[in-house]
Amino acid sequence: MIKIMKNKFCSKKELAEWNDRMVKKYHSEGTLFESKNPLLRYVEKNRVKMIIRLSRITISDKIIDIGCGEGYLLSLLPKIRQVIGLDISKTALVKAKELLKENLYVRLIYGDAQDLPLADNSFNKVVCSEVFEHVPDPELVIKEIYRILKKNGVVVISVPDEKRIQFIMRVLKFLRLQKLIHSARKNEDYEWHLHKSSLKFVRDICKDFFTIVEVKRMPYILGYRFVIKLCPIKE
Repeated sequence: MIKIMKNKFCSKKELAEWNDRMVKKYHSEGTLFESKNPLLRYVEKNRVKMIIRLSRITISDKIIDIGCGEGYLLSLLPKIRQVIGLDISKTALVKAKELLKENLYVRLIYGDAQDLPLADNSFNKVVCSEVFEHVPDPELVIKEIYRILKKNGVVVISVPDEKRIQFIMRVLKFLRLQKLIHSARKNEDYEWHLHKSSLKFVRDICKDFFTIVEVKRMPYILGYRFVIKLCPIKE
């Protein structure tokens, strides 16, 4: 059973302000996509490419990136005319707007993944990268994704394998290779994560709404992130 962290935040405003603080604190030196470590940049770029590949995006798709952050995934999408990026952090959206300023196909909106300001059956493709571990109620996010997804739609999500990440961090510290750990995350316990995600975690939050149809571990050797393709359970 997933522990819901509703009591941590009294309102959507408080959740938004907390996310803004986290963005400013942990992305002050840039995201993983902007890391000074070329290996980390390569790994993150390939994870996002896998999300896009599993989504099988076509020119006629209507797609949303929920929890789009600073917009890196959106910047790599093929040029289609109906793309929305949503995030609860206004700080992240300002950065995304700058990154995507020459992209006329993307519309950025402010919103909470747990209460999407969008109509039912609006999208046939949904991507959601590294979001579920950050929200108080990940099951509510899944329910909202199911609501806005068209009946034959596809969802691709990405979550960290928290246990494997912590193990890799311990090994790197033992080998005195801490420099390979991204500056945003020096400690095993990460305050921006409200849940310790895993494949079981995804199965638990999805079980009433989606079937897992494909799982990829990224990067291929270390495999500390899951990229997962979901299809809705038919009513």
